Amino acid sequence: MALAAGVACLLTTIGLAAGPGVAVAAGTASPSSSTSSTVSAGASAGAAAQPQINAAEAQVVTVEHQISQEQASLDQADEQYNQDAVNFDSTQAALQSTSASIDAAKSQLAGERARLRADAVQSYVSDTSSDAVSSLFSPANSQTQTRSLYEQIGVGNVAAVVAQVQATTRQLTSTRSKLLAEQRTETAQLAVEDQARQSASAAASQSEATLAQVQGALAQQIAQQAAAQAAAAAQTAAQATTPGAAKSAATQASQASQVASTVGGGSAAAAAATSAANQAATSSATVAGGSTTTVASADDPQAAGLAAVHGAMQYLGVPYVWGGAGPTGFDCSGLTLVAWAQAGVHLVHSAADQYNETRHVSLGALEPGDLLFYDLDGTGIDHVVMYVGPVLDGQPTPYGVDTIIQAAHTGTVVSFDPLWYGGLVGAGRP
Repeated sequence: MALAAGVACLLTTIGLAAGPGVAVAAGTASPSSSTSSTVSAGASAGAAAQPQINAAEAQVVTVEHQISQEQASLDQADEQYNQDAVNFDSTQAALQSTSASIDAAKSQLAGERARLRADAVQSYVSDTSSDAVSSLFSPANSQTQTRSLYEQIGVGNVAAVVAQVQATTRQLTSTRSKLLAEQRTETAQLAVEDQARQSASAAASQSEATLAQVQGALAQQIAQQAAAQAAAAAQTAAQATTPGAAKSAATQASQASQVASTVGGGSAAAAAATSAANQAATSSATVAGGSTTTVASADDPQAAGLAAVHGAMQYLGVPYVWGGAGPTGFDCSGLTLVAWAQAGVHLVHSAADQYNETRHVSLGALEPGDLLFYDLDGTGIDHVVMYVGPVLDGQPTPYGVDTIIQAAHTGTVVSFDPLWYGGLVGAGRP
């Protein structure tokens, strides 16, 4: 799917369609009117980038159309070149066959002449001839009659053969001349078609490079817009006075963070959006009367959990594959299944089932290897990641106490990422 169309679909699905402000996702309770206006006003910072995004999307569509036309030209040039190459090969084969036939006719003529000379010599020297020539003669009364009859029949046969060979040679020579002319024409045509094919290929490659550049710029613009929206929602959550308003703002911050992570990868904008979403979740918990959720690693992490973390690390950089369980591709629960299998623990290939078959632990007592479960779309647990912690093998981890490892979604690879709280259901220890 083209990036412009894919991003539009993604934004529409999660309620962040193009336009000013942050739209409330379907199925999410709307905040109070004062909170809603605060969210809209704050999110206008992200909407400021919308004109540039619209322009980039239009450019993507234009370049994709150009690539489509160039690809059609390239396909046509390829097909024409292939047809000309077939014709050239056919002409080459016919030319070789004709040349071989000419050579064979010449050989036949030379053979007949040699046989005639041999028989003539044998007849004059020994008064005998070869069986082939003798069979042509009837009994004669004298040597003179024999020689005369020999000359008439022998010379006549050779003359007929010579005439036939000469006619065949003339025909074959004419055919060869035509084939040579066709070969020269087809050789020139092949050169023209090859040049056309190379030109079309170069144009398509240049357009594809332009498209990749535009798509990269568009992705960063969308990630920055989503990060601004997440920051605005986090500010709204911090200022909220009711649990409902705080929760709604935290949900919107989480959604914006998911957009930034999806299109921005490991960019600064994606990290900023994740941080803002975590702040919003903390503010929401505080307004609701709960304690802030901070994650800390235990002093004595379990050996099995560390083995599972190392098992997951073996696949860093392996792409996300739906339904994958290694070694060339993983989905979220496929990665945790394989990782914990290396620690001697069997898990079912399902995030929801893994939640049910693990011992639930508090977020304040997480250890490396523990699993964190999420409900990202409100329909039940649908994602799982593995907690890593601040230190691993004596070295600081990329995101400190918030470091996780996961197979996130299509288009990503197994990687270390920052922990986020939006949609977090709980933790489990296999």
